[in-house]
Amino acid sequence: MSLDEYYRRLELPSTASATEVKRAYRRLRAKYHPDRNKGREASVEPLFKRIQEAFEILIGERKAPLSTATPASSPASPPASTKHREPEHPSRTHRSAPPMRGVNCMTELFVPLEVAIHGGDVEANYAVKGPCCHCHGHARSRCPTCFGKGVTAYRKCETVNVSPGAWDGQRVVIEGAGHPGPNGGPAGDAIFSVVIVCSSSFRRDGLHVACDISVDFVTAMLGGRFEAQVLGRALQVKIEPNSGPGSTIRLRGQGLSDRNGMRGDLTLRMVLDMPAAALHLTEDERERLREMFATAQRRAIKFG
Repeated sequence: MSLDEYYRRLELPSTASATEVKRAYRRLRAKYHPDRNKGREASVEPLFKRIQEAFEILIGERKAPLSTATPASSPASPPASTKHREPEHPSRTHRSAPPMRGVNCMTELFVPLEVAIHGGDVEANYAVKGPCCHCHGHARSRCPTCFGKGVTAYRKCETVNVSPGAWDGQRVVIEGAGHPGPNGGPAGDAIFSVVIVCSSSFRRDGLHVACDISVDFVTAMLGGRFEAQVLGRALQVKIEPNSGPGSTIRLRGQGLSDRNGMRGDLTLRMVLDMPAAALHLTEDERERLREMFATAQRRAIKFG
């Protein structure tokens, strides 16, 4: 049977597009489905099956049966002898079927905190289904890879660019990176849903983010400018004099964003550290420090 007959079953010309094939199938399926023809199931079911078969063959989900000598006016009559009949070549069948666009692929994209705030690239690894690489989508029953299905699942890698200020649930679309299309059709799109991931160094409360920074006790005692390495960048912050351990510095608007553009805060909690220069103090310098702190302590008692 030629492909023209399958187009006729769907009441279409042989030049119909893949979109027209889908539209006609949905219309006829709704019209002749046995569930929608109560009392007439026996009469509509054969026609419904012929419509289903035509659609699956035209979109490449089913191989066309062996060509027959059955007259077009008598589709239900017994087939002629198939003794010398050659089956239609699988590759010829698939080339005749119209190319169709692949299905979109939806997956989560795990975005590190620093990329969500500052932007950057994230490597995505996800599963798609495409034509079998061994039998090339011809659904051979003995194929050890697809076991006759004609398609196989494999992993795909894409580099996804994330804009600064990304939020949880944000969608990032890469056109043509989804499931390959049947019969050589274009691939669908890959749709990624952003999931922001925080390392153990950070604490998150909604849009607000906090972390610890190490500050030497001399800077904490005297105050001044301090460079902190946070989220892969150098931040210049001001340390107030006499800042103790656990003191915080709040940087407003430098946290995470939401879909409306609202920004949370970044809070830095101070952890006091020994300055490296302390290892090189002489005994006289250490003694002078002791005297300075002792004098300050007596002053505190006197005026306290």
